[in-house]
Amino acid sequence: MQEEVFQTAADVAYRIISQKILDGEFPPGMKLSRRKMAEVTSVSVIPVIEALKKLEEDGLVESKPQWGSFVTIPNRKKIMECYQLREAIECQVARIVSQNPSPERMQELIYIATELDTVPYEENSALDSRKNHLRFHRGLAELTDNEMLIKTLNRINLFWVLCKALGARASKTQYPRYWHRKLLDEINTGDPERAEKAMREHILDSLGPILATLPEKEEKA
Repeated sequence: MQEEVFQTAADVAYRIISQKILDGEFPPGMKLSRRKMAEVTSVSVIPVIEALKKLEEDGLVESKPQWGSFVTIPNRKKIMECYQLREAIECQVARIVSQNPSPERMQELIYIATELDTVPYEENSALDSRKNHLRFHRGLAELTDNEMLIKTLNRINLFWVLCKALGARASKTQYPRYWHRKLLDEINTGDPERAEKAMREHILDSLGPILATLPEKEEKA
């Protein structure tokens, strides 16, 4: 609650707009009028402009000269670039955490993993599932105590959630049994190679379903 008091108007606008994008209320391709966003976020236009610039840096928004800002429409190139970077960073996170596992700090992640593994990823639960995925991977990154890794992964995962939302529309996503708990088990072995291998499999598992939602022919970005 204390952090809310010190948020700038731009921070407030960023938080509200990004959440509406990730929740699907602002779908891919939607135009984000500055004045409309000012009304939605209850701030002036100038903080909205600042928030939209930050969202563009995060990959959630695209700016088109003379047209304005739009919610990003993920295409094959953007998705592949996101996954390549995410794979590299998440695998490094797994290696670092595996070399100094903390059972105490792992408890919350075990709880989240259990929920992810037991609640079916369906239309009525997809939003909560995507939020829990963010919490799970952010929590792992925080165990590294590496601020640069944490910030970079947070930014990448925002775009990933947008892509994940597209994948959920096409078909139900089925994970292997105890998929997230097994990942934590591999990390907790203390073997960096096993941890990296498990994380790589985990990251790439969702790539196919997301790419399958894209049209065979799409415009080049």
